[in-house]
Parts: sequence; structure tokens; C-alpha cells
Amino acid sequence: KYIKFMVFFFFKQKTAYEMLRSLVGSEMCIRDRYKTVEGQPYGFHNLLFGWFDTERGNLPSLLSAEIIPIGFSVIERLIPNAVKTIYGEAMNKRLGTQDLTVPEIAVEIAKRNLTFGQVMAQVERDGWEYSNGKSYVCSSFVAGFYKEAGIFGNIEFEATELTPKDVYILDIFDREPELPEICKQTDPDLPYCQILGHWKIELPGYGTLKPYAHMSEKCSSLAPLFEREENC
Repeated sequence: KYIKFMVFFFFKQKTAYEMLRSLVGSEMCIRDRYKTVEGQPYGFHNLLFGWFDTERGNLPSLLSAEIIPIGFSVIERLIPNAVKTIYGEAMNKRLGTQDLTVPEIAVEIAKRNLTFGQVMAQVERDGWEYSNGKSYVCSSFVAGFYKEAGIFGNIEFEATELTPKDVYILDIFDREPELPEICKQTDPDLPYCQILGHWKIELPGYGTLKPYAHMSEKCSSLAPLFEREENC
């Protein structure tokens, strides 16, 4: 239920010198950041919002963002606290309102002549506080540590906007690491380490994207290829 520093590093990072001579990853900064998130619940508040970056480019073509609140408004009658956690608080945060139910959120959006897609696509900010503190899913949790350690230098971006793919495609990992023997025995050809599972984890685009400002804030992600636009 609670985060207790459960971060799995499948990759060997480049050293700070290899990335940029002026960058120095700080172990102390990482420890300080951990103290601010230790014991925090999983990031259910922004679970849907880190990957929802565009008004219409993140859902299958037959669906629209307007379908999501219809479903949640029905579920809210049965389990209101769950809907508030997964959807309501984040939508209220984007609207600058408090404790509005899903139908009330719909009214507010209509008053402002907005769409649900436009509101959901608003950028999730790292410093946002929800009812039980800051909210991070696994990928943004790890990206936040990388950011705090100085790996990205002065590049401004929101760790809460990064999905698992957004993290592993970043060009911050050593592409030719000296892996432990157990990794080589499992799969000698992988540039990262996988030691568990019956199936091989394939990571398309691994380590190919140069970090840039405001990355992954406006990216569509349509199945089945989930291709992203340049500099989105």
C-alpha cells in the first residue's frame, strides 16, 4: 500500500561525466528527496493523467474523453471515495475547485466552454499536493529521483508526466554496460538486465531520446505502435 523505496533499476546509468562534464549526480539529493516521499501512497491521483497529454490523441479512435466521466459518474454513486481518488481530485486540481463531484465537474467545464479532453490534458505538476500528499506512479517516482540527482541538469520538465516508456527511451543509460554475470547468463545480448520472468522484456527505442525541456507533456499515444511525435 505504501511506497517503501521499491525502485528496480534494470539499467546502468551513464556516469555524470559521460553525460555532461558539468553534471554531478548527488546521492545526498536523492536521500533528501526520498525523505519527502517516504510512506506516501501509490500515485492513484494522477494515474490516468500522466499519459493523457492531448485532447484526442491518447484514446482509441472509437472513444473520447467525454466517455470517461460518464463511467465515473455511475461508479461514483457506489464508491465515491475511489472515484475521488482516481479522477475527482485531479480534475478539481486542474479547474482550481474543491470537492466537486463528477457531474458538478461537468457543469463547471461547460461553464468555461472547455472539453473534458482539454482539462485532462493539462500538465501534471510535480509539486501538486493532493489530500494525502504528493502523488507519483512508479515511472514518475523514479524519474523524480533522476531529476533530483541532477542527471538532467537545468532541463525543466515534470517527472509526473513520464510514463514507463518515456523513462526507458531517455538517452541517460550506458548502452554497453558491464553487467553482472547473472544478467549475461539470462540473456547475453540485452544492454540491460532481466533476471526474472518467462518472457523477454523488449523496450523499443531504449536509450535513444535526448532529454529536452517540457518533454512528454503533449505526446499522443495511440495503439498499437504508441509512436510519439518529435519534441512533444
